[in-house]
Amino acid sequence: MSRFVLAAILALGLSACSDDPDEVIPDSGTKPATDAGTDAGTDAGTDVDAGTDAGTGSSHGSGKLACSKTGTVSTDAGTLTYCVAQVGATEVKYIEPKQGFAPEPMRLAIYLHGDGAATYNGSNPRSLFTHGGWTYGHNTLYVTALAPNKCAWWTVPERTDCSTEAPVEARDLEGKNAAELVSLIEALRKGWDIQDGPILFGGSSGGSIQLTASFLPRYGDRYPGIYALSCGGEKPWSGSMNWDASNAALRGGTKFWFTYGDQDYLLQDIQAAEAYLGGLGFPVNDKVIAGAAHCAQPFDQVGRVTEVWNEATAQ
Repeated sequence: MSRFVLAAILALGLSACSDDPDEVIPDSGTKPATDAGTDAGTDAGTDVDAGTDAGTGSSHGSGKLACSKTGTVSTDAGTLTYCVAQVGATEVKYIEPKQGFAPEPMRLAIYLHGDGAATYNGSNPRSLFTHGGWTYGHNTLYVTALAPNKCAWWTVPERTDCSTEAPVEARDLEGKNAAELVSLIEALRKGWDIQDGPILFGGSSGGSIQLTASFLPRYGDRYPGIYALSCGGEKPWSGSMNWDASNAALRGGTKFWFTYGDQDYLLQDIQAAEAYLGGLGFPVNDKVIAGAAHCAQPFDQVGRVTEVWNEATAQ
C-alpha cells in the first residue's frame, strides 16, 4: 500500500495517520477544555441494535447519554459545558446545541481524530473548542469520539501502542471500529431527537481513513453523510462497497469534501479515494493546500472540518 511505502521513504517516524505536532494552533485567545471533575458515577454504555435503519423524519429519541464527568471549554460561542460518556468501547465528549431553537430535530456531528488522539485528549484538545462553538449555534449535537483502542480509528482495537508506525497488517479489516461507530450513532439517536438527514462526519488523517475505507463501504447506505475529510482517505479496503452505490437513492445526500496538502505523503491514497467515489456518482469536492505536508502548516486540519460543515449546511 503506497501510504506505508511513502511513510518509510520519508522517515516520518510516527504512524502514517498521526495527529501532526506541527498542526496549526488556533488563535491564542481560544482556550482548551478543562475537566471540571464532576463524577456522575454512571457508565453510559448502551446496548443498541446496530440493525436499526434511520428511516425518514427523525429519531424521536430522548433521555440523552449519562455523563461520567463534565468539563468546560472556551469557544467562539463562549464557555460551554461538555459531557464525557461511554458507549460500548467508545468514549465520547459531547456538547449539546443552544436551547431555544425551533422544535425541529437537531443535526448530529461526529468527529474522528487521527492517530494518538491529540485532538481529543491531548494537552490542547482542539476538537472541542474548534467545532463546539459552531455546532452550539447551529442546532447540532457535537460528538468527538475516542477510538476504541484509545489510539487510532483505522487500526484493530487490540493494537493500543501509537508510539511506533502501524504496519499495514494493523488495519481493522473486520470492521470492528466501524461497528462501534454504528452503535454510537444509534445510542445518540435514542438519546436525542436527531434528524434522519445526512450526519456531519469529520475526520483527520486516520479518522478520515476509517470513514472512507471501512465505515462508508459497510454502512454508507444506512447513514447518509456530509464528510469533511482532512489529510486522509482511502478506497474501501475490501475493494468494493458492500451495498449498491450505483443506486442514487441509497447514496442519498452523501457528499465528500477532501482537504490535503500537495506534499502529503498520503497524497496518492487520498486522490485514489476521490477518483473512486466520484466514479460511483458521489459529489466530491477537494481543496489542495500548496506546500502543506501531512496535517501540517499552513493547513488547519481541525478548523477545516467546521468550514466544510458550515458550507454544506448553509441555507
